[in-house]
Amino acid sequence: MRVFAILYTLVAFAAAFDGSGASNSGEIGSDDNTKFGDLVAWVRRNGGRVDDRLGLKNHQHGEVSIRGGVALLPLDEGSELLFLPWKLVLGTTGENSTVSEDKCSVLQYYASEVEAGPGSFWYPYLALDDSLSSIGRVPSLWNDSVISELQGLPPFLESTSGLTGWFSSNCVDGVPFSSLPRSNRQALLAAITRAAGMRFLPIYDLLNHHNGMLNTQSKADVKGVTITITRNVTEGQELFMSYRGGKDSTASDTFRRYGFVESWPQHWKLIDDKDGSDASGGMQFLLLPDKVVTIFPTDSILSQIGAPGLQLSDFLASTHNHNQMISVERLIGFSRFGQDLMSSLATTTKEDNVILRNLRLNLSQQNLNSIKSEQLRDLMSAVDYRMQFKESIQMAIDAAEKVLTLIIGHGVKCIQNVEGAGDNK
Repeated sequence: MRVFAILYTLVAFAAAFDGSGASNSGEIGSDDNTKFGDLVAWVRRNGGRVDDRLGLKNHQHGEVSIRGGVALLPLDEGSELLFLPWKLVLGTTGENSTVSEDKCSVLQYYASEVEAGPGSFWYPYLALDDSLSSIGRVPSLWNDSVISELQGLPPFLESTSGLTGWFSSNCVDGVPFSSLPRSNRQALLAAITRAAGMRFLPIYDLLNHHNGMLNTQSKADVKGVTITITRNVTEGQELFMSYRGGKDSTASDTFRRYGFVESWPQHWKLIDDKDGSDASGGMQFLLLPDKVVTIFPTDSILSQIGAPGLQLSDFLASTHNHNQMISVERLIGFSRFGQDLMSSLATTTKEDNVILRNLRLNLSQQNLNSIKSEQLRDLMSAVDYRMQFKESIQMAIDAAEKVLTLIIGHGVKCIQNVEGAGDNK
């Protein structure tokens, strides 16, 4: 499964959100097309089922295109798209769903199969794994200088030890991740950037993530994993899966793990460090299209993220009334927290735009395969993330101010002006 949208900034700004080698027509390269055909045939030979209407192509997302699943013909809600018996799920034990508790052994096995090349049983699946070839890199691979560009914003990382440090310490005798053989690095990145953890799902892993446009779901039983269509899909429409959802799925956590922020829904949760709660000044909100913001969404609202058949209208219908039911005290705390946070950051969005343009110019003068260009792409991703963060916070502040104006006739800024005037008396 390609990390969806990780290339949005890195490719668009490098002039080279959401594959590589994309053509203007949307067709994948002949090599990938052949590999996908081989993969489908392999799945079918080994007891799996693949709908003939499932294909692979490059989809346009903003200024870039990225490889992902596609409906070659219309697919009806409830249709079976794919069935994988457990023996075709890499990482499971034999022909059942059990995964070894020894994660290192699973990753080492994956690496050994990569090294085996065409001689591996899993070769048709591994041949389409591009975990190491993405132009973008997940934050787990960033060095400390790039992490510092997040300006302390969540996901706050003081170092890059994380998953790569765990892997080096526990699985490969302390060898630094960057010094490991390609096969080992590919194994860990494949696990990091897939939805099913230590279970690797052929074909399904090729679908991209989008909780807002999700149109497939997976269900496991004693026989294997079945993927079905959750809403009617038209010919040529992209097929999406969910990496993760629910109330614990936040935009910052998704960015930490996968390196992108999806367009919608964006769930942001910022806790006041003073007391660990949002009651006195934290922020939690859901960002939807057209700058619609659900302030302090309930667990029942958040549980819909990543749910099969989710409709945008489900969120929009309840947001207006929900926001007006929030107490004035909480709305004021929400807005003040956001304004204080924005004023504490080292740069503004406008300044970040200038920084990003300069990074893009610098990158255009580099060899795209050099260590320097790799560092620049990481920096661009970090700066772009902090821009998205700030833009989202500002939209949330504006939404709270709008609700306050409806309820009490003015927003927090007016309150602060009055308080300031009182202090000067």
